[in-house]
Amino acid sequence: MTVAVASLVIAGVVAYSQVKQGQDTKKAYYAQAKYKELEGRVEAVKAKEQGTKALEATRRALASVNATAFAGGLEPTIGTPNNIAINDVIKPGTTDFFKARTNAKLALSSAKAQAEDLRFAGRQAKKQGYIQALGTLASAGMNYASLGGPGTTPTTSYTGTTYSRYTTPRMTYGGTG
Repeated sequence: MTVAVASLVIAGVVAYSQVKQGQDTKKAYYAQAKYKELEGRVEAVKAKEQGTKALEATRRALASVNATAFAGGLEPTIGTPNNIAINDVIKPGTTDFFKARTNAKLALSSAKAQAEDLRFAGRQAKKQGYIQALGTLASAGMNYASLGGPGTTPTTSYTGTTYSRYTTPRMTYGGTG
């Protein structure tokens, strides 16, 4: 095996490994993207649980206001007990619930965006692997030609006389020269 052929074989192996590395990197990025989406879902569930807890706490506090009002002989739906229930219990509780719901949506959308970024990086890594392999093969072809591959030796040669304006053909007639 000549040096030129050996360099082509080595370049082929290197090019294959570059393509394979690009594909493996893409798979790794896609796995990270799935994990990010899963993390986003987990965060969304946590946020929803916080919202549910806020509503439960609101319900308990409202029940306490109503029970206190009844125990004091007051009507809980009018006057001061009603103002306390609305301003000090219901408004903060619903605000906490809606913040938690918004946080859940943000967690999902953020995770989705990060996952898309990772998938894009994976596609780019795969393309980069192919580009590197192409460059390696092109470089190997150039080296092969410079080491005496079939592209450098002429298959036909011209043995005739070349003329230019500075040379004149010297021809003799009649055998004297």
